[in-house]
Amino acid sequence: MFDTPFYHGSIKSAIVGFGSLFSNIRIERKIGDSVKGTTAQTLQIPISYAPKERWLVRLEQDSSLENHTYTSLPRMSFEITGYNYDSTRKTNRSQNVTCGTGQSSMKSMPSPIPYNVEISLYVLTKTQEDALQIIEQILPTFTPEYTLVIKAVPSMNVIQNVPVILNSVSVMDDYEGDFQTRRFVTHTLNFTLKLNLFGGISTNGVIETVFANVDDIDTKQPYAEYTAEGNPTTGAITDNWIEHL
Repeated sequence: MFDTPFYHGSIKSAIVGFGSLFSNIRIERKIGDSVKGTTAQTLQIPISYAPKERWLVRLEQDSSLENHTYTSLPRMSFEITGYNYDSTRKTNRSQNVTCGTGQSSMKSMPSPIPYNVEISLYVLTKTQEDALQIIEQILPTFTPEYTLVIKAVPSMNVIQNVPVILNSVSVMDDYEGDFQTRRFVTHTLNFTLKLNLFGGISTNGVIETVFANVDDIDTKQPYAEYTAEGNPTTGAITDNWIEHL
């Protein structure tokens, strides 16, 4: 069953594509009014693949951020939280995906298996104002779906449209003690990626010539011979019909 290993990188491509959707988000720090004031600073929000607990522990251990690290707020992170089989998108398993090589062989693989990949995106900020700027740039993109295009199987040149669905948004405002204690505002956005996973690739020969004997419908005797030959490079077909006299 698992004799021949294979790896298309479909999940990896989907995850990288998901992260790239949020890789260019910026916020503005303004003087005076937070909407109409003069822009004093523009920050690009860093994003990485990591659970939010990693950043929370790091920030709590060094709340002043005096050590020389790359951890600062605001920032975003995301992680895979689960895989679920999607029976509503099930296809006929007897069908194959085929691809011609331009030579005398044909690559094929079984029809894809639908899986939903659950991903959580975390927005960590020190102030509610920073969080609202980030969230307000994300939410209008998902209604609640956005289509991500990935190369699911590079060796077969299979391009897949992956719906990215925003399921829910939750917010948590954490702080303890007095007003001098560091504050964390965490928004969690839960997404579903409707992905198709493909099996291993097999290589088979291409049928180049077909012979068919045609019988007389009344006498049941051979009536004619039909021959068809195809050119695997050009796709041209040459056929010949010979009747028995």
